[in-house]
Amino acid sequence: MLASFTPLGRRAKILLTLIFVELLLIWSLGIYAYQTLPKTVPTHFGFSGEPDAYGSKETFLILPTAFSIAPVIFITVTLLRFRLVNKHPYLINLPAFYAKITQLPQDKRGEWINRYFEAVLMLGALLTLFLLTLELGIYQASISEKLPTWFLPTTISTPILLITTFLLYLRKIAKELESTAIPGRV
Repeated sequence: MLASFTPLGRRAKILLTLIFVELLLIWSLGIYAYQTLPKTVPTHFGFSGEPDAYGSKETFLILPTAFSIAPVIFITVTLLRFRLVNKHPYLINLPAFYAKITQLPQDKRGEWINRYFEAVLMLGALLTLFLLTLELGIYQASISEKLPTWFLPTTISTPILLITTFLLYLRKIAKELESTAIPGRV
């Protein structure tokens, strides 16, 4: 066994709760939009921000479903983290992390795995907030029949920023782990 179960820390529990709250908000906004918008709403916008296709307001019931997939995966993977790490350690796709975790004392491995998954939860919380923001922008565009000016720049820049920051943080964790690991220990 690579690591024994260690409960999530306070920060990770807060992030997990935040993802649940953001999911609730995504669904609340979708249901609210479905109940308040007319039967036909803009469903696609051109680069000018003007609608170029119209469709049913059921779109606002499809959006929460689609936007829930990633957050649910983050939650599930985090809750099953030790089962996944112990049965399929290659899923932690960080060679430095995987190679060095076995060089830690058994009682410290769970703490480092939790730290890794805390970063995953942070990414999940920020991604879920991003999806909620997109849904809000789509709702605003359905009301005004014009995309908000912030929508396109946010849609393009946020994923790049999230992924870059996440990878840099994982690199930082890997370096800290490397300095903590005892060489030659397995």
